[in-house]
Amino acid sequence: MGDEERDIVEDEARPAEPEGSSATSRIVKILLYVAGSIIVVVLMIGISYLVAKNVQESMYEKSQDIIAAPPPEPLAVYELPPFSKATADEEPHFLKLTLSLGYDPGPEMNNELIRRKDEMQHIINILLQGKRFEDLDSVSDSVALSEEIKAHINIRLISGKIKEVYFKEFVLN
Repeated sequence: MGDEERDIVEDEARPAEPEGSSATSRIVKILLYVAGSIIVVVLMIGISYLVAKNVQESMYEKSQDIIAAPPPEPLAVYELPPFSKATADEEPHFLKLTLSLGYDPGPEMNNELIRRKDEMQHIINILLQGKRFEDLDSVSDSVALSEEIKAHINIRLISGKIKEVYFKEFVLN
């Protein structure tokens, strides 16, 4: 048998393929990919919805757990005279401070604050004497100073404690 006869025999042995079958299989593959992509997108949207729903429900439950308490009664206030100091820097800055002390109302505490006025002024002057500009120039520094004043004064008090230190005037140049 010659080469030509073998080619003819092999061609007869193969089943005949229709001419449009490769185009059809390509369209089927594309449709399968598109269908798979659509299914993946639908699954992602569904999972995202469920997660968002659970997060929203937990946020709602947390907000329901918060109980609004009424504001506390206002504190009684004891006014101290203004303090004027220079900072402890090489180039001093001017500090003017007017403050009030907030405490639970009561005649005993008020009388003790009146009796210890000079002592409290001395404590505040000593605290301010060692302060530098960097120790006083931010809000957190002001809060730290008020806590420091409160702690040093509360050590000396017997009939009650200072609850808050209010800065009525705080000037730092």
